[in-house]
Amino acid sequence: MIVIVAYDIGDEKRRARLRRYLRRLGLSRVNRSVYAGPGTASTARLISEKAEKIVEDGDSVFIIVVREDEYQRAHVFDGKDHYIVSQRKYEVY
Repeated sequence: MIVIVAYDIGDEKRRARLRRYLRRLGLSRVNRSVYAGPGTASTARLISEKAEKIVEDGDSVFIIVVREDEYQRAHVFDGKDHYIVSQRKYEVY
């Protein structure tokens, strides 16, 4: 399973707290404010509990758990380039 976390947090200090926590859990940055990595529903729950302590009004955190094969079929648009995750070494481990 892959845990994907997307966030929109207004304050840099709060963003940094969440980023550090996500990296400690083994997630990697895949976009400016999107992290992904191996995990389960329990991992998502831990992230949710931590995010609840960090976010304030106007902030948002989106957490989703997907199967690895679903993640490998994700489409990526990188500038003018378009590819499927499985076509590249775009690993989250």
